[in-house]
Amino acid sequence: WSDNNSAAISMASTIGVRFGRALLMVRGSNGVAAAVNFYQNGLGLNIVRHTDEWAELQCPVGQPSSSSSSLPDYTASAQHPPTNNNFNLTIQACESEALLGVGYSPFLNFDVDDMDMTVARCVQMGAHLDGPIQYPAHGKVAALRSPDGHMIGLYEPSI
Repeated sequence: WSDNNSAAISMASTIGVRFGRALLMVRGSNGVAAAVNFYQNGLGLNIVRHTDEWAELQCPVGQPSSSSSSLPDYTASAQHPPTNNNFNLTIQACESEALLGVGYSPFLNFDVDDMDMTVARCVQMGAHLDGPIQYPAHGKVAALRSPDGHMIGLYEPSI
């Protein structure tokens, strides 16, 4: 698998393609504000840009979540953050019912250092578990719905 993965990364790099961001549609400017509040305070994502109708948040990829606090705050600066090794989440205000259906897609997955604390913080922010926390041999796994109904997966690897 790693040879195929390396080839895919190389091919994407060669043709100038890279993952840019996940986009969540929420209801109006109040939905944007509520979603930003949840992802910033519940999961620790950093705000890159935020207006009434649109927001972009970011967290590191492949690093422990405890290091996310060391990312610089770009909210008061015109400087653009580096895109390497970061997950970008864009939140867009929308009024169309067709675009607001959340179902089980997209399913955002986050690696966490402490499942219990993360779930408790997210529930306090208005999320709810979508079934019990699972305990497979490789770690802890939880699924929850954000306050705006989007599915979120949490994974705490076993040590």
